[in-house]
Amino acid sequence: MLYVEVGGDQHVLQTEIEVQPAEMRPIPRVEPDRGFPRGDFSFRTRSTNLQRLSREEFDVAVIGGGATGAGIARDAALRGMTVALIEKGDFAAGSSSKSSKMIHGGLRYLKQLEIGLVREALHERGVLLRIAPHLVRPIPHLLPAYGGYRKKLELRVGMFGYEALAGAETLVPFEELSRDEVLRREPLLNPNGLSGGFVYHDCLVNDARLTLATIKSAFEQGAVVANYTECVGLEQRAGVVTGLRIRDALSGTAGSIQASVVVNASGAWADSIRFLAVAGQKLLRPTKGIHVVVSRRKLNVRHVVAHSTDDGRAIFVVPRGAFTYIGTTDTDCDQAPESVGAEVEDVSYLLGAVSEVFEDVRLSLKDVLSTWAGLRPLIGDAGSPSSISRDYRIDVAQNGLMTVVGGKLTTHRSMAEAVVDEILSRFFPRLAHHFGESRTKATPLAGGRISDFESYAEGVVRGMGGRWGLTSRMVERLLRNYGTDYLKILALGLLRRELLEPLSSDSLVLRAEVIHAMEDEMAMTLEDFMERRTDLTHFDRGGGVSVAGEVARLMGDHLGWGEAETKRQLDRYRHAVTSRIIRGLEGSP
Repeated sequence: MLYVEVGGDQHVLQTEIEVQPAEMRPIPRVEPDRGFPRGDFSFRTRSTNLQRLSREEFDVAVIGGGATGAGIARDAALRGMTVALIEKGDFAAGSSSKSSKMIHGGLRYLKQLEIGLVREALHERGVLLRIAPHLVRPIPHLLPAYGGYRKKLELRVGMFGYEALAGAETLVPFEELSRDEVLRREPLLNPNGLSGGFVYHDCLVNDARLTLATIKSAFEQGAVVANYTECVGLEQRAGVVTGLRIRDALSGTAGSIQASVVVNASGAWADSIRFLAVAGQKLLRPTKGIHVVVSRRKLNVRHVVAHSTDDGRAIFVVPRGAFTYIGTTDTDCDQAPESVGAEVEDVSYLLGAVSEVFEDVRLSLKDVLSTWAGLRPLIGDAGSPSSISRDYRIDVAQNGLMTVVGGKLTTHRSMAEAVVDEILSRFFPRLAHHFGESRTKATPLAGGRISDFESYAEGVVRGMGGRWGLTSRMVERLLRNYGTDYLKILALGLLRRELLEPLSSDSLVLRAEVIHAMEDEMAMTLEDFMERRTDLTHFDRGGGVSVAGEVARLMGDHLGWGEAETKRQLDRYRHAVTSRIIRGLEGSP
């Protein structure tokens, strides 16, 4: 029975959980090859966890497996609370894998006088560098100054302010460059109106893997988590939320979770979840951000180039191996989060911004190899989208449902700490001393127990010395994706040597990573591996379609997919890659 309170009156709704259509029914499974060790965070773990979710009672149930939800689950579990977490799709499948892939203070927010937000973000940048050194990497950013002496003076003041707010967390002191020095470092930049520039350091991150590492860390501390598990209703008793109803999206079976506190951390879906039990105005004003990927040959930058447009948006041009990606837009969007995509006008805006900054670079829509788009779950506010604060808000309804909205990837850990502090003070005041303070600042994420990553990586690459046919680039990639867990990949290859071979002759991704994704990262579908366990969807020729067949074969053998299911997985992935093309491209130049 589902109780919903509307306008102070309690209504009883009889709801039936419909079974998913045929293509979402259970995927047949068999026991995997006995030659492989069973991982702790596997597809079998998911099945066990689904049973536990309906059988056990929890202190906290978290709805949402993005960065914020993952951070809340990890913080609460580290304090000793019993925690459940569900995600309607795959972990990080929403906005947490659709970011600009940066961990930064937000230099442009200084101009909006959001001093506290910038200080917090710079502090969190330092924390994440310590607890996830394999995933968060400092890299030089070049900020060209266009507009004369006054503009250069404004940027200089911003640089001093940024460095002062970072304090001890400063990565490398900023460097001021003359006009000629800027052009020497980035020859493609437009010299017209250029008065100089600055080099400062911020960080890049693999956003999907950062979220996954946080989820795994929560699990290692006892949290019960499951992907592809949707919240379809909230249960109330005497006007208080006591749990939620869930549905396994892969089988259509229903269940429920009982919890003392339910936290809605579903990002762009937060209002939809909230309206299941709370009537009122929306909390969110979602804005859409898109990114495009082009060949590095078309736009060969040496730094991350940052540029502020005339309308106040921040555009970043980021080198990534053989590719360069460009982002982001910031526009109001009322589309359902799952249907958001890159439209022609979005892409044209970014390409136009690039052509203003790079003199002889002329990118057309046909040069775009891939796109990604997501919604920022920002707090509802007036003004232009770019002026909306990136701060966060914790809302607690009268029935006890807690909803967290806003924020940014960089501050997800401190947001989570604030949410758990609020849970303890409001719902468990007598036990707050027992659970204690947050421990997430000093506890490394999964794979991140490395004090000096660069020295560690250098030693491992040198020590491997081309063993087992692995190139230095392959080994370095393993380290930057898995940290100390790279040893689990190698262990699989030692059991079956062919697994240390790449997926194709020009790929750096090993076959063993596919097995690892199922056994230790709860990958359930082909798309999980291609887009979020690796980044083949966006940073491989043709969206990784050339190796998708081999990945599907390996997954099918391990998970017991038949021929029909393997084909369905491939068809769905090819469709997903096709959907990354620009919408409305027909008839465009």
